[in-house]
Amino acid sequence: MEELKAIASEALETFEAISDAARRSLGEQGVTPNALASINQMTASRVAAEMRQMNDQRQSDCIKLIREPAIARLVIADEDDNRQILYISSGGTVGPQRVAFCSYMSPKGQLAALNIGDCRRVKLPSGAREFEILEKISFKPLNISNSWDSQPAVQYREKLVPLTIRSLRELLRDDGADEEEIDAFEAWAAVQNASAAVGNVIEGIQRDALTAMQLRVAPILDVFQDKIFRLPIDSQIAILGPPGTGKTTTLVKRLRQKVDFAYLDPDTEQNLVDAVDPAGLTHPDSWLMFSPTELLRQYVKEAFGKEGVPVHDERVRTWDDYRREAGRLKLGILRTVKGGGGLVMNNDDQILRPETLEEHIPWFEAFDAYQKSMFVGDVEGEARSLREADDPVVAKLGKEILEIIDRNREFPIHLVSELANSGDRLQMIAAAGQSEHRKTLKASLNLFARSDSKFLDDLMCFVGSLSAVEDEETETEEVEEDDLIRLTTSSREVHLVEDVFLKAMRSRAIAQANGRLPAAGSQAGRLLAWLRERGLELPDLREVGAALLVQRSARQLMRASNTYISGISQRYRRFRRTMREENKWYASGKFASSDVHPAEVDCIMLAMLRTARDMQANDTLIRRLADRKPPLLDSIARLQRNQVLVDEATDFSPVQLACMRALVSPVTDSFFVAGDFNQRLTRWGSRSENELRWVCPKLTIEHIDISYRQSRRLAEFAKALGQTQGHEIHDRSPEHIDNLGYQPVLGLSLKSFSKQANWLASRIREINGLTNSVLPTIAVLVCSAEALEPLAAALTEELRDMNIQAIACPKGMVKGQVGDVRIFEVEHIKGLEFESVFFMDIDELKLREPDMFDRYVYVGATRAATFLGLTCSGGALPSEMESVTGFFEQEWP
Repeated sequence: MEELKAIASEALETFEAISDAARRSLGEQGVTPNALASINQMTASRVAAEMRQMNDQRQSDCIKLIREPAIARLVIADEDDNRQILYISSGGTVGPQRVAFCSYMSPKGQLAALNIGDCRRVKLPSGAREFEILEKISFKPLNISNSWDSQPAVQYREKLVPLTIRSLRELLRDDGADEEEIDAFEAWAAVQNASAAVGNVIEGIQRDALTAMQLRVAPILDVFQDKIFRLPIDSQIAILGPPGTGKTTTLVKRLRQKVDFAYLDPDTEQNLVDAVDPAGLTHPDSWLMFSPTELLRQYVKEAFGKEGVPVHDERVRTWDDYRREAGRLKLGILRTVKGGGGLVMNNDDQILRPETLEEHIPWFEAFDAYQKSMFVGDVEGEARSLREADDPVVAKLGKEILEIIDRNREFPIHLVSELANSGDRLQMIAAAGQSEHRKTLKASLNLFARSDSKFLDDLMCFVGSLSAVEDEETETEEVEEDDLIRLTTSSREVHLVEDVFLKAMRSRAIAQANGRLPAAGSQAGRLLAWLRERGLELPDLREVGAALLVQRSARQLMRASNTYISGISQRYRRFRRTMREENKWYASGKFASSDVHPAEVDCIMLAMLRTARDMQANDTLIRRLADRKPPLLDSIARLQRNQVLVDEATDFSPVQLACMRALVSPVTDSFFVAGDFNQRLTRWGSRSENELRWVCPKLTIEHIDISYRQSRRLAEFAKALGQTQGHEIHDRSPEHIDNLGYQPVLGLSLKSFSKQANWLASRIREINGLTNSVLPTIAVLVCSAEALEPLAAALTEELRDMNIQAIACPKGMVKGQVGDVRIFEVEHIKGLEFESVFFMDIDELKLREPDMFDRYVYVGATRAATFLGLTCSGGALPSEMESVTGFFEQEWP
């Protein structure tokens, strides 16, 4: 004990020294470009941005060190038996200190995760050294009235149960420290807060209760989690495990380490991230994390901020929001203005067959194979048009391209690359005779205008009435993308009349040459019909049309690299039309041809993102394209980030995960996902490791099984519940943690909100008594949004005598204050943790969600750390839960 007291005294002095040094450093000016002897003006902006990032990180580290100077103290010995006392911080460091000091993020910091007696070889700047852990104590620093304490501290002992010291300062007070060292009031407070029956030093590790809504992020991970988060930045990792095993914590720690250039390996990692990305972001800002729900997004974002990760809303996203933004503004899939082109996302169950959402991979693969084959077929058709031209030079080129197609029919990316090599010759053919053709097409406009003084005014009015939206049924393969004029209020100018007229004449000329009339609903078809209705005689443009067909084919072939990626959305619409005719994948109901289900947008996005990555990886293609590179390649490159992370990954479909995978920079290739198949709460979610490997063939899958969240009794209940539902639950409790907890409770025949509120209030009073009136976090889960407000009002009334409010949180929104009881719809609480959870009306949930009932109950039950209550409006649990009836009590002691 005397040795422990000496450590306590040293630790408190070290806390103060580190905190004071961090406070001084915070007041110092950081590094600026002026500090450099010379600077390259070409890279000045990048250097300045990097220095701002360094200064921001330094300030963040100092702020954290002021609040939390150290999280562990180790005594280590190297291979030459040189011993060292080493303090570990959760983030950065500040110096100099009288003791050795390093960040947990640093290579040497990994020693903090080891057990007494363990050895680990660590790569240091001076070379690799092996270290053995001789002593270890972890801290939870706390500054009270300008005096440091650790409440608690845990001393780990070899082959013995760890010791928990509730308060280091109380430990010193027991040693008879003088008044200057230990404040009298603090000593009295420590005595009052410590359990007289147990004492200040106890065997085992005690778990802290959550009193505020937040993600529980451990300062030091266990040895398995620690190994995972330190894997190289260019790794592709999936971490799978039951509820409460620290998957999100590992994700947070990994990002914290990998955004900080100082903690990246100088030999294998730093060179991957030393340049700004195509979006102009330096490495600390070049990352994305996806969450399935808004509520979890908010809490992960908060956890990142607490760990010192530079974070804002653009980096932590839900897929629903990201898909809509990227589809509208970056990829051109979704319509951006009324009357414009593009698709309209509509979450309508009448578009897809129900089974399609459970078969994302074969559905996408069918589409991708179809659209690639269609692309090759379209190219082949244009090449035949050239081969059949009267001009022998044009015909020869057409023949050469057909030979290229024969060689690369199964490899469209190689076909595009070889076509790019013929770009100059195709451009010459496409440009031949353009001015003469324009004069011929415009002749009718002049003729009609001279014969009718009101013609141009009437034409302008008619053009203004045209819609740029073309129905799927009215699209024609002959109309090029450039032929579709986007008519918006701001673009209705006089010259637009000429453009629309000329394009209509162009369509007529081509139709006369190939015998295919413009679609009646197209812009050209409607304008030509309007001219006929006025009794005007349309010119014979057959000869011009033949020349235009050759030019168009040359232009289409020249743009093959562009249409290979930008034409995917149009090819999808053709795929859907064909599959509907074959009664595959799509429902038979009626819906607008421009409407798409969100899952359809996912498929289009994935095809575009993967195509872009394939093109980016083909150096020969990029070199041949030069300045003719498709604009979408640059747009997609600006979407890519150095790191992409996904929490609760199994709630995302394989296609959605594959989109996220394709958003990773090809340079870093850093992809990290966390999830649990047993907790999947979506019909379309990923179901197996095979599906994850389809997303990322090189994925390393790591399993963790030590559950830190639930008490032993609740963990046993959750395991039994999962097993009754056919889940394989592989988890185990952490060693030496005293967390027996309480059995779950059950309330039956609670049909009205008033009865439910009365039962809840009774259970909350019991929790309040068991926690010494320090109310922990409490969540009430309901089956429908309609129950939120009525139950909140009734429960608030029941808890009035305790001055506790019940707050309704619709759609997963975070409302209320610390100490409030929050009421959520069950589908919004994935990934969160509360000390107490009440799940209402589970028999009603069975009726509402028969297919997903077992998953909702399992996920809801595993949100609770210590207290769990379930209710039914009827007199018994649903039949599926009969086997776990014996776990329940009626009330808590």
